[in-house]
Amino acid sequence: MNFIGNVEGRDLFSDTADVIVCDGFTGNVVLKEAEGIYSLIKQRGIKDEYFERFNYENYGGTPILGVKGNVIIGHGISNDIAVKNMIIHAHEVAQSELASKINTAFN
Repeated sequence: MNFIGNVEGRDLFSDTADVIVCDGFTGNVVLKEAEGIYSLIKQRGIKDEYFERFNYENYGGTPILGVKGNVIIGHGISNDIAVKNMIIHAHEVAQSELASKINTAFN
């Protein structure tokens, strides 16, 4: 792990850091903003590989960390594609034993 210190808002979508840690409220606001930008770009017919990363359907959901088990949270507007990808992602998280590894690292 290579901690680089605090980052600025302009660093959120750059290659400054691989992981940015924040509280859940702030993280959710940033995520919703990225999804909003993706939606606007898609509505305008712009194809951009970078912004395709913010298409929630591609991931379906994300792990909730800090709990004793595997929990994946999905988007409230998830469609069939997102749910399918969430199930695949949940399987991958369970197979990787992520929760157990986090528990071991912090105990």
